Amino acid sequence: MNDCECNQQPYIQLSPYFHQVGGHSSMFQYGKDTVCKVLESSELEFYESMPDSLKKFTPEFRGIVTVQYCEDELGFIKLVAQPETTCNDDDHSSNEEEMKITTDQESTDHNSKKSVQLRCSEDGRVDYSNNLGTDAVNYEQGKIIMSKINPWGLQLCKKQAEKLHRQLLGDENVTISQKYILLENVTAQFRYPCILDLKMGRRQHADIDSDKKRQSKIQKCESSTSSTLGVRLCGMQVYQVDSGRYIFTDKYRGRILTIDGFRSTLVEFFNNGRITRLDVLPAIIERLESLYETINFLSTYRFYSGSLLIVYDGLLQSNLIDIRMIDFAHSVHATPATDEISAANNHAGPDKGYLFGLERLIDVFKEILNEEKKLIPTVNLAN
Repeated sequence: MNDCECNQQPYIQLSPYFHQVGGHSSMFQYGKDTVCKVLESSELEFYESMPDSLKKFTPEFRGIVTVQYCEDELGFIKLVAQPETTCNDDDHSSNEEEMKITTDQESTDHNSKKSVQLRCSEDGRVDYSNNLGTDAVNYEQGKIIMSKINPWGLQLCKKQAEKLHRQLLGDENVTISQKYILLENVTAQFRYPCILDLKMGRRQHADIDSDKKRQSKIQKCESSTSSTLGVRLCGMQVYQVDSGRYIFTDKYRGRILTIDGFRSTLVEFFNNGRITRLDVLPAIIERLESLYETINFLSTYRFYSGSLLIVYDGLLQSNLIDIRMIDFAHSVHATPATDEISAANNHAGPDKGYLFGLERLIDVFKEILNEEKKLIPTVNLAN
């Protein structure tokens, strides 16, 4: 057991972030409108130097926290954060009250979620101490499932806890802590966030990647829609109005989708089990076109391995949408005076791979909108 050093204030207990559909490192809920993820110096540098024109298309950067890993005498795991810089979220103190899960359909996905607790057993295994339902617990990668709780984000939280627990072995009195960056929770404004996480661009490897990692990323691009469309699926959740649950799809399924399969999946993204949400498509297309124009004016920027979040509200009475770029750990901004590596890799002009992906994505959305409209029965007003 190691005790959290909670004598100083303020400390905020983190909870799993329930709407992380992609990525490889876990994110946590810091407060009502703020999430946090492990700090990577390259991503922090990008957020701190981001051009103003991109800020409306990215989550707001809200500072840095130190997160401490703790286990009590019963094995229950806590992650507590101590702010280092000011956070814009004034409601973080009520975090525990907001993270409650109930079986009531109306509140399943809003701000009343019961904390999902992790617990370390005597043999060192970390698992959930709550009854999450068989769908989330028995989740298999690459499979489409329906559940009230996103299994991907929970799986990443569990892996992160297991990694930190191993650092305690042999010295239970050691303090385990990490730096995290605070970011705007893009999904906070939605009652039932339907989320599409897309890996953008034809190239995913960074200039500084090892040969092994470079070859792995090249192979993933060549064998997926990244090479043909400049975009591939990394994760998705779609709210189903009749069941009050979400359909979840992960990046492993995204890697094996054909062009037709990718297009069909985008159609599924707008299907809530009752209707196809054509009402949100025009606004999504318009915002994607605006993003295209913004990136087209950004010379020497490359957003390698970056993702794009497309979100709309599963609440039928809402036509709210949002689109944000995320994941900038491998982004590059070449400057003529200082960046010889980037200059050698021909980083002049805008990121054509990212723009290519946006073009194809816009085209597919327009096709879906036009074709789905044709399927809507017309009303004979003369009768």
